[in-house]
Amino acid sequence: MFRALGQTTRWAGVKLPIHKRLLKYPIFLVGLSVTGVFLTIRQMGGFQVWETVVYDYLIQQQPHVEEPSRVVVVEITENDIRNQQSSIMSDQVLAQVIDRIQTHQPRVIGLDIFRDIPQPPGYEQLMEQLDAPNVVVINELGDFASTMIPAPTGIPPERVGFNDLVLDPDDVLRRYLMYASFQGEQFYSFSLQLSLNYLADYDLDFVVKPDFLRIGDRKFQRLTPRAGGYQSADAAGYQVFIRYHPPEHIRTVSLTDVLTGNLKPEWLSDNVVLIGTTARTSKDFFSTPYSANASGSPQQHKMAGVLVHALLTNQILGTVLDQAPLTWFWPEWVETLWISGWALIGGAIAWRLKHPAWLGGAIAIAIGSLFGLCWLLLMSAGWVPFVAPAFTLMATATGVIAYRTFHVTYHDPLTGLPNRTLFLKESQRILASHLRQSSSRSIAVLFLDLNRFKVINESLGHQIGDQLLVTLAHRLKACVPPHSHVARVGGNEFAVLLTKITDAEAMDAIADDVQLAINQPIILNEQEIFITTSIGIAVTPIGESGDSALQAETLLRDAHTAMYRAKALGKPRQLFASSMHACALSRLQLEQELRQALKRQEFVLNYQPIVSLGTGEITGFEALVRWQHPKRGFVSPGQFISVAEETGLIIPMGRWILAEACRQMHTWHQQFPHHSHLMMGVNLSSRQFTHPKLIEEIEQSLEESQLDCYRLKLEITESMAMSDVEMAIDMLLRLKQMGLTLSIDDFGTGYSSLSYLHRFPTDILKVDRSFVSRMENAEEDAEIVKTIITLGHNLGMAVVAEGVETASQLSTLRRLKCEYGQGYFFAKPMSAKDATLLLERSPQW
Repeated sequence: MFRALGQTTRWAGVKLPIHKRLLKYPIFLVGLSVTGVFLTIRQMGGFQVWETVVYDYLIQQQPHVEEPSRVVVVEITENDIRNQQSSIMSDQVLAQVIDRIQTHQPRVIGLDIFRDIPQPPGYEQLMEQLDAPNVVVINELGDFASTMIPAPTGIPPERVGFNDLVLDPDDVLRRYLMYASFQGEQFYSFSLQLSLNYLADYDLDFVVKPDFLRIGDRKFQRLTPRAGGYQSADAAGYQVFIRYHPPEHIRTVSLTDVLTGNLKPEWLSDNVVLIGTTARTSKDFFSTPYSANASGSPQQHKMAGVLVHALLTNQILGTVLDQAPLTWFWPEWVETLWISGWALIGGAIAWRLKHPAWLGGAIAIAIGSLFGLCWLLLMSAGWVPFVAPAFTLMATATGVIAYRTFHVTYHDPLTGLPNRTLFLKESQRILASHLRQSSSRSIAVLFLDLNRFKVINESLGHQIGDQLLVTLAHRLKACVPPHSHVARVGGNEFAVLLTKITDAEAMDAIADDVQLAINQPIILNEQEIFITTSIGIAVTPIGESGDSALQAETLLRDAHTAMYRAKALGKPRQLFASSMHACALSRLQLEQELRQALKRQEFVLNYQPIVSLGTGEITGFEALVRWQHPKRGFVSPGQFISVAEETGLIIPMGRWILAEACRQMHTWHQQFPHHSHLMMGVNLSSRQFTHPKLIEEIEQSLEESQLDCYRLKLEITESMAMSDVEMAIDMLLRLKQMGLTLSIDDFGTGYSSLSYLHRFPTDILKVDRSFVSRMENAEEDAEIVKTIITLGHNLGMAVVAEGVETASQLSTLRRLKCEYGQGYFFAKPMSAKDATLLLERSPQW
């Protein structure tokens, strides 16, 4: 409960707890949710294909950086095969090639050709060449338990390496297996064995373990199942990424060139020389990132196995000897932060930018920046995911846009409170649950309207008004019980749904807390502001299941009706009663019928004569509107004028009254020339008096009726004149300049200030009938009438006494030198026809 506020200023800057402030911004909720979903998809391999496609594209865009090349490939081409007249190179030819290469003193020779089966002639010659300590041969491992394709017999293990090519699920070569172990035995790859033999003279430490490989001071980072763009790649053995270079940058010589000596000896000296086939008929070709996205026939862009081994060997040697970068990747937790960060960026863009063009442009820039960062990182040998963060960015942005759309649809943008639509939805849900459970508790709706809020907006400005609304919204949320729902349902209107009301006393206590919270002063911009509220309360029956058809809209409507009743009665709050709804329905029906009456011209004017008390003759009439209802008959102005004022219907109605009264008076002037001095009095409502087109409408009525402007008298009440004195004086001066006669009606019943009265350019004061009717019985009223008459005379104004009903009243008014009288003693309001007959008789009182 909200019992004590303490210092009044603490409500001016209400701060939510940090976790609630975070929840106000959906970029955190949506971003974390989307990240969780896409990380799960990523771990299941959902992005691997797309990530590798992007990786291949970025690889192809990298500019080639010249690096020292220590590997030369002796390639067996199609021409070499044709020259040897055999698709399989004989042992004798291979022995001759190795022998010729040895003459140029290479550091290592690698035979990238399987020789598990002799290819006569020349087997003995080949084996003799293979016995050389700088020759490394290749085999192929199967399941690590047996050899699928063994190396030639007699070659020691340190000069045998297995085929280290590992294909991804899309048959593209992006990684290689450096070594594997089985039952305590280690197997080294062909490229690693070539490199180790090359580095034998460098006296470098070589440390190899199942999860660790280091040559010298260079550690080769092992590939994990979710490294870089991989999520479900095979990680058997010790695999690393391939640091690709375009295949055309690998130095090659043909087998025929070696046999004929058509080569530069320095190419082979002190280098690694690989012997292998590049002939297309060998089918020993592999797709690489350079061929995966290339145009044309895929076969044309594949890379021969021997060239791949040359690339891998040169990469190992460059890493150890030249400190060339290895392809690296982040730990999984860093990649998670990377993906989450881009999700938040997408959410922030969608939250901050509303215009579709700006939003689309910003997202495109963000995706482009992500792509550029991934490319720059790959330039420095880092493979960082692109697809997963790009998807999370766009998905988070989409989610935030959807949330924002929902929030705008169902929440007030200023206070962040639910709006009327969401309040009704939630109320209906709670009502339905309440009725199903037949709860012993009740549900109540409090409808709050801030009194005189318009004055704050007009005096202090709308910005202060907005701050005030935000502060009051926080106060409301703080002072209502848990499980209550607060909404802003109008400009300065709030609604509170109370879900657990046990009795009337509990509800009254909550209403007291709400009013206490609202009534406390608020300091904004160093100004202390006081505001009050009117509360209407509607409650479901306590301890009963209630009407099964009860609707939230009905409950809110009833609370709204009760609030207006509280305002009308000047009470701080009012509990709804069924009779209020009946009154509201009756008023609505009256408003609808009033609109139809304007269309059907059901209004008529009655005219009450105004008599000169000096001569007893008629000097004019006051036009009084009556409603000729088709079913109710005549309806008095007291029943419909207030409704017409509230709805604005008084404007077209007043325009018609003015035009009809002017027309009728001109008709009487034409019909009775001896009565051409008669004046027509027309009452102006407060809305008419402030209507910007009033002058224009009066001029139009006078012009159309051809009535002399001096014969039209406009009557306003003193309350209208005093509501905005300066505006009233300005309007009265403008009307006076038109030559109209001006009268202050019902004088003495309002709150006129005598200091202003002399500034009004009015001609007549009308004494209210309440004073005239009591002159004979109350000396105070007789003195008031006397005072008003004296005041009018002193200000140079004539005086009209309303409500004259007896000869005694007439006699008293004549004695007080009152100029004019009006009332039932002379005549009741009458139709135009009866008034015409009265003028024909020319009575005198």
